[in-house]
Amino acid sequence: MEDIPSQPEPVAQLDLLCIAGGMGCWYFAKEQLGEAWALTIRAKRAWPVQLLGAALMASSVSLRTCAVDRFRAQGTPLSHRQASQVLVMDGPFEWSRNPMYLSMLGNISSVGLMANTWWGLLALLPFAAYLQFCIIPGEEAYLRARFKGYDAYAQRTPRWLL
Repeated sequence: MEDIPSQPEPVAQLDLLCIAGGMGCWYFAKEQLGEAWALTIRAKRAWPVQLLGAALMASSVSLRTCAVDRFRAQGTPLSHRQASQVLVMDGPFEWSRNPMYLSMLGNISSVGLMANTWWGLLALLPFAAYLQFCIIPGEEAYLRARFKGYDAYAQRTPRWLL
């Protein structure tokens, strides 16, 4: 049996922690440091920004639902603790190798937009860096070792969107 590296296990509910962190930073800045530190997105009216956030939230939830449905339809587990059975390459995985992580980033951004603050968008940066440098490289090594077609898939499909 070949030696396949184990997949890294992301912190459970990391996207919820990032959203809470972004909102917590915004609340702390607003309450403790004053309105100037709340980093409100300057718009003549807040509702277009908030509407954009709601649309981003809806599309992010739809993206995650579609990606999870593709995993279930292919019979491969979502859990990092179980071996992947199939390399899912259809649906949203045709245009991004990480649509579930992309949807998490969209959800974090949408909360910042709906709260009309840059804090939610700033909370996105450490989470994106964590995914890019800590989680995804280990997952890709695992998939490369597990599936012979992974390199060809990775060449034609971007990690994120570009």
